Amino acid sequence: MPISNPRDKFVHELADMYDAEHQFLEAQQKMLDQATDDKLRKLLETHIEETQQQISNLEQVFEAAGEQPERQTCSGAKGLIEEATKMMQEAGSDEMRDAFIVGAATKAEHYEMVGYADLIEGATMLKMKAAAVKLLTQNREQEVRTARKLERQAPRVAKLAA
Repeated sequence: MPISNPRDKFVHELADMYDAEHQFLEAQQKMLDQATDDKLRKLLETHIEETQQQISNLEQVFEAAGEQPERQTCSGAKGLIEEATKMMQEAGSDEMRDAFIVGAATKAEHYEMVGYADLIEGATMLKMKAAAVKLLTQNREQEVRTARKLERQAPRVAKLAA
């Protein structure tokens, strides 16, 4: 189906982000299973809970747009996860795997930050209800906070791997 107007674009991008969040949730659960650093594990546990809430928020945005929640395959998320999986498999130690997990998770957060910024702009342009924009903004702010926390952990985890 061709995307021929801003509303179609918004719904398509919303479905793409909905799929990305589901993919990233599954990937985070696998990362948690393989992570050994206690601080990293706690960060992943917290973000898994946030991701579940973000999925719920997206479902509410679909409702506000008069649409049923639908997943549109997100190739970007799929590629980031494939890269992370490969790196985790190639890690020569638990500490190196933790370093790969921090890097991969940070990349995913930045990908989501950009996606949510686009959705916020689209929802604003379409004059959607303020509640929908607020939910998207809440998701983006969580992604920003998580990215910053991961960025702060990266040097410490890398040092352990060295």
